[in-house]
Amino acid sequence: MSRQFKIQNSKLKIQLNERGSILAVFVIMLTVLSAFLLAAASLSLENRMSIARTYQQDIALNIAEAGVNRALWELRGADPSYTGETNNTSIDGGAFDVAVTSIDANSDYIVATAYVPSKANAKYKKAIKVKITDTPTTTNPAFSYAIQAGAGGINVGGSSDVRGNLYSNGPINVSGASATVSDHGNAWAVTTISDPKGGIKGTKHPGADPVPLPTIDLNQWRSLASAGGTISGDYSPPATGSYTNLGPKEITGSMSVGSNQKVNLTGPLYIHGNLTVSGGGWKLDDSFGSYGTIVLVDGQINITGGDFYGNSSGSYILFISNNGGNSQGSGSAIYYRGNASGENLALYAYQGAMTLEGSGEITAMTGQTLFLNGGGEIDYKSGLASTQFAGGPGGTWAVKEWQEISP
Repeated sequence: MSRQFKIQNSKLKIQLNERGSILAVFVIMLTVLSAFLLAAASLSLENRMSIARTYQQDIALNIAEAGVNRALWELRGADPSYTGETNNTSIDGGAFDVAVTSIDANSDYIVATAYVPSKANAKYKKAIKVKITDTPTTTNPAFSYAIQAGAGGINVGGSSDVRGNLYSNGPINVSGASATVSDHGNAWAVTTISDPKGGIKGTKHPGADPVPLPTIDLNQWRSLASAGGTISGDYSPPATGSYTNLGPKEITGSMSVGSNQKVNLTGPLYIHGNLTVSGGGWKLDDSFGSYGTIVLVDGQINITGGDFYGNSSGSYILFISNNGGNSQGSGSAIYYRGNASGENLALYAYQGAMTLEGSGEITAMTGQTLFLNGGGEIDYKSGLASTQFAGGPGGTWAVKEWQEISP
């Protein structure tokens, strides 16, 4: 064998070995790349499946929340006795069941269970449990005095009898020959106090600091009343001698109540026109418990008779006039005369004056300017200062607790 052949054979072996090494490296690289691609594809598929699961679970949670909202909508007015539904209520993406169970007189549990894509073929389920309370919308105007006036002051004449304290951001003038202010009968006036007959039995405080009159969100009470529906035009209850349930309600005209006409307030009233009461009766429904409620009148309030009661808990009715009439007598925003009996009635001339004449009785009067004449009585009760006036015995269901539970 020639030397040249041996050299060529060696070169060939070297080339074959190099090619074999390259092929081996290529196979290894291909294997690694294939494994990487498979892993990436598997991860991508798993991520897509995870995203899909999360998406479907989110849909289920949203559907369960829709069930809760459905229950709240029913309880807030459509059907206050609503206890739930299990008739496969379907919406886009799935269906829900709802169960409402009572905790106590003012609290319920709502459990809403969602099924995706359907109840019959539920691949995903979510359940929400919420606690709701039926807490009424309330305000506490804090009527802390038997009589409280703005800058127009307080004028007490005739034989008026005031049992409670007076506060005026203007003057106080007690000029009646036999007018009395007693129990405790203290009087505060930002300016002067005139009492030549000694009718004020308590301590007099002229030059006192001004105290704002109670603030009430009148627009809120308009809304609370109108939530119960609207009576178009004037309204007068049936003259049957029996109590007519009324409220919450908006009356776009005026309202009148006379002989044999009686009103059982089951919610606040908002009257666009005037309120005239010449007889009959008013009372607060027992469902209010310790709460009172409000009758808001944009026009004048003219009372010449009638009886005004609270409920079995002794709560109060508050009449408010938003009229600006600021003169004595018929020119007042509130004109209360005759022999009306308002043992559980408070009156507030929000922007104007109030005149109390005759022999009628109320529990408190508040306004920008106040006039008392004749033999009228104000018998203030300390409980009025802390009374909460409510938009209804129930008001608005509110969510207090929320939790996701196992379906």
